[in-house]
Amino acid sequence: MNFQTNPICTVAGVFALALTSATAAQPAFTSLGDLPGTMEGAPLISSNNPESVSREGLLLSTDQITITGSALRRTLNNTNLGQGCPAGTLREFAFYMHHLNNIGNGARYYVILEPAAAGTSLTFNAYGAAISQFDTSSLAPGRSPSYKVSESLLLGRLASGVNTSGGSVFVNLANQPMNSPFAIVNLRADSKNSVDARVRVRASACVRVRVVAATAANASIAKATALGRTQFANGNIATQSGPGGAPCTDSQGIGWGRSAGTYEYERWLGSTNVAITTAASTQGWRFLAAPPNTLSGGNCVMNPPTATPSSDSQRSKALGYYFTNTSGATSLRDSDPWSTSNYGVEYKLGFNIQNQTGRCVIARLQLTNYPGRRLCSAVLPANSISRYYDGAFKVTQNSVPLTGLSRVATKCPANATLPEVSTIASKILKVNEAVRWDVQTFIPGLISAPAGLLLVSTPSACQ
Repeated sequence: MNFQTNPICTVAGVFALALTSATAAQPAFTSLGDLPGTMEGAPLISSNNPESVSREGLLLSTDQITITGSALRRTLNNTNLGQGCPAGTLREFAFYMHHLNNIGNGARYYVILEPAAAGTSLTFNAYGAAISQFDTSSLAPGRSPSYKVSESLLLGRLASGVNTSGGSVFVNLANQPMNSPFAIVNLRADSKNSVDARVRVRASACVRVRVVAATAANASIAKATALGRTQFANGNIATQSGPGGAPCTDSQGIGWGRSAGTYEYERWLGSTNVAITTAASTQGWRFLAAPPNTLSGGNCVMNPPTATPSSDSQRSKALGYYFTNTSGATSLRDSDPWSTSNYGVEYKLGFNIQNQTGRCVIARLQLTNYPGRRLCSAVLPANSISRYYDGAFKVTQNSVPLTGLSRVATKCPANATLPEVSTIASKILKVNEAVRWDVQTFIPGLISAPAGLLLVSTPSACQ
């Protein structure tokens, strides 16, 4: 397969359901090839640790916040984020947030921008979506805030089925002035609600970013800003041994943790040429890949070690992340030093496919999951979660946008409504016919990694 990068056309579409089951047995994860491409773009600020929030306060800051006398103190390993900015600030970035609210009804989740120097006047552009379960009334597949954010980003507008009374919004700001703290996200969450946001920002001057969870009593920008300087939020911050995730006790597990920090890149970009030479065949690529960890010298490390994003490690390193805290965790244990889950990361992939089988075939580009790198069929129903992937894909076929978006959802093992394998695009190909599919997606929350992208070919009548 030849590798080249190629951007994807961006066109608004209308939601369409595409949940097609597999036409071939799921191949082993180890049989999948390299996903062509590499990571690029601006840094991604990610707030997902704690995922479940049980005490109000600061969830994430790009600058070091020193809070004395607090029951929890968290420390960033680095605040020099580049772009010619002072420590703890950036000019251009994307941010992603996913949290579950356990601080009562009427809580607010803020993403606040502040000028690097207090009182400095600047402007910024921002584009993205922020959605609360308060406005979707559901956490079900296809209706959750995580799914609706991924759908909205591809539509270029707020997805249908999302109200706005809880602050859910499609963000599209140009030359927005600010000289004081500005809440670019302001979501209401009642008890047990999920909140999700992915917004890209470019500012005329350096800004710091703070993510704050506030109870109803502190539900104002001024109160939340003050709260974010006096108390860290708490919740299910992982405290297992080893850097960035679960201990090295499960030989099948990926074993990496949740993100809270600024990570190097926001996007995976790549393209490949594929020849179908056998009518009934399956080819595949590793997607959302991360190497399993292993115990080495008493430390939990990824094996094989991967210093840069690759097909075995589609994740970027942290420029600055919460690497330790005072909650009782072992040394160097708080958040993931790599963006393992890739929540909020954009993928742009191009597939040039040609039928060289000598007969007509139907080609399907599909997504499937490999929990712990195992086949879906190896997952016991008792251990099955509500979904393993649930996100929207936009597809352009031979430079023509397909009508609507593909909703791609999988479950391991499959049930009556969610299959193990879900189809992104399909086409009957005549002898020697070629098709190019350009696909774009934003990785939603509430998923399982790793996954696989499959090209499944089956014999077909000609059209």
